[in-house]
Amino acid sequence: MDVQNIGQAAKQIASNATSDWFMWPFSRGYGEGFWPTAAKFLFVAAIFAGICLFLRFLYGPNGKFRDKELDREYEEMRQKELQHLEDKYRSGEITKEQYEWRKERT
Repeated sequence: MDVQNIGQAAKQIASNATSDWFMWPFSRGYGEGFWPTAAKFLFVAAIFAGICLFLRFLYGPNGKFRDKELDREYEEMRQKELQHLEDKYRSGEITKEQYEWRKERT
């Protein structure tokens, strides 16, 4: 079967199609109606969401390819901030309630 016969077969199939969903999501544009158009946008959004979740799985917290240096730096900054908060509490700059609230948030 050569290319010309394949092209003719595709034209015949396309001419016989009466559904708005024919060749979805790769049709000629957005003129086929509301639901096929909305479904295309949702399909693309689902693909992007899947890619984002996959990358988060790989590079997010405890990810397989996450740089351990980032976690170490974060922990050092957190310890430094907690020490600064404790120093402010001991010097009387903040109350006990403020200290506990900020400590929970850190």
